[in-house]
Amino acid sequence: MTKYRLKIGGNPIEFTSTSPEGFIDAWRMEHRSPDPDQDAWIKTAAALACDWSGQSVRYDTLAAFTEDMMRHGMLEAVDAK
Repeated sequence: MTKYRLKIGGNPIEFTSTSPEGFIDAWRMEHRSPDPDQDAWIKTAAALACDWSGQSVRYDTLAAFTEDMMRHGMLEAVDAK
């Protein structure tokens, strides 16, 4: 398992997951009003990330969304175990 840090607004969210794509569930658990539908939540989260960072964030697949979150410094691996 790897420890990751999601940095988007407020305090960073740290979580462990087998892949960085686990950030979407960690963020959902911390967000005050996440959409219960996974695809809708990904689209909402991507819009929030875009607004917060000022960068383009793809959301056509979770893999693309994760890649952009890492590329723009909003998601990082803290340590691998």
